[in-house]
Amino acid sequence: MTRKIALIPVFNEESTLVPVAESVAPMVDLVLLVDDGSTDASLERAVSLSRRRENVEVLRLSKNCGMSAALREGFLHLLLRMRSGELDPGDILLTLDADGQHDSAEIEALCRHLDARGLDVALTRRDFSLYPGYKRIGNLLMTLWGRIWSGYRYSDIESGFRALRLRVLPPLLDYFTGYRYSCAQEIAVLTARLGFRVDNSFVTVIRRYRSQTGSRDVFINAWLGFRAYTRWLLDRKVPPRPSMARIAAPPEPC
Repeated sequence: MTRKIALIPVFNEESTLVPVAESVAPMVDLVLLVDDGSTDASLERAVSLSRRRENVEVLRLSKNCGMSAALREGFLHLLLRMRSGELDPGDILLTLDADGQHDSAEIEALCRHLDARGLDVALTRRDFSLYPGYKRIGNLLMTLWGRIWSGYRYSDIESGFRALRLRVLPPLLDYFTGYRYSCAQEIAVLTARLGFRVDNSFVTVIRRYRSQTGSRDVFINAWLGFRAYTRWLLDRKVPPRPSMARIAAPPEPC
């Protein structure tokens, strides 16, 4: 039986964390909350929820390192559980934000979409009705940038709501740095270049618009998308190595 795991990075989301996790928990086998050094009551509320719900677990970063680092921590944790045989490469990993912008009711439909099309990665395409014009233009530019390095015609490369098979994690983590907000570009570029079956056609409704990224994060995201491509390209020129042989390190301390 295919298991479903929801991975939710958390940073100062004390008002939305519990409602989001409570809505997701009945739809999956495991909810993995990764606290990214929150300074509010997010960690305490996550731990309290994990005591009430058997399928909720909490990981914690000692300081704030960014969404990508929180995802990377969750990826590494799940990779170890897959290595131990507790999880299967065919199990489905879902990533969602903790701020309530994603509709957990779409989880089942997204998983069916992944299965029906025989995909390894299904990145959702957001309905931008709530987004201001400058954000739509920025997303278009970042998507066009990601198309260049991924070789895939993405429609919305920056969406944080995605489904992927756990078998994607070992080769992905050979290259994924998980630095600040690099995750969107890195995951999209690497999964496409590594030969996984990717798709960006599932339309998702955003229930709440909220942006936590600044211009610095945009430049970091764009730069690390390009760097992900160059790491993949250079690695093709060296003798093949077993997957999971190494894990990419962040470019600098968070």
